[in-house]
Amino acid sequence: MKVLLILYVLIVFVFSTNILAQSDSRLNVNVDVSTRLIQTIQLTTVSQLSFGQLRPGEVDVYVNPITDANAGYMIADGTPNSQFRLDYFEQVVLSNGNEDGNLTFFYEISKNNIEEQSTSTLIENNDEVQVFNNEGRFYFWVGGRLNLENASPGNYRGEFKIEIDYI
Repeated sequence: MKVLLILYVLIVFVFSTNILAQSDSRLNVNVDVSTRLIQTIQLTTVSQLSFGQLRPGEVDVYVNPITDANAGYMIADGTPNSQFRLDYFEQVVLSNGNEDGNLTFFYEISKNNIEEQSTSTLIENNDEVQVFNNEGRFYFWVGGRLNLENASPGNYRGEFKIEIDYI
């Protein structure tokens, strides 16, 4: 009898909650939604890396990204104070358009949150987190080392690709 009474109470409870739920057609749900609008990153090349006129017999040419006026200079514009990563290959093969032969160039990039090359610091690896300044700007200079040991005369070309992704 006790089991039957408990079963009866449970059945009545279930039906009464269904009826209450059906009679009250309002349902209150709170959902927190947030978003952060980020702007696209724009990369501007202000000046290109230049080795100038190379002389026969030179074995190694180095452009220091911190001190050399021949370093390439770029500005990235993005969302102020946002974190990002630079991704690039640290070396590129330059091809001679007229003759057989290739040169390998090893890149060095320095960075700064202000537009001042002399106080920039080298980026040690691609995984290093960078931050846009308060105006949404980030400055960097591109230099590196070119080995001319096996170079034949001609014009060499290569492509430096850099990717910037928000974190």
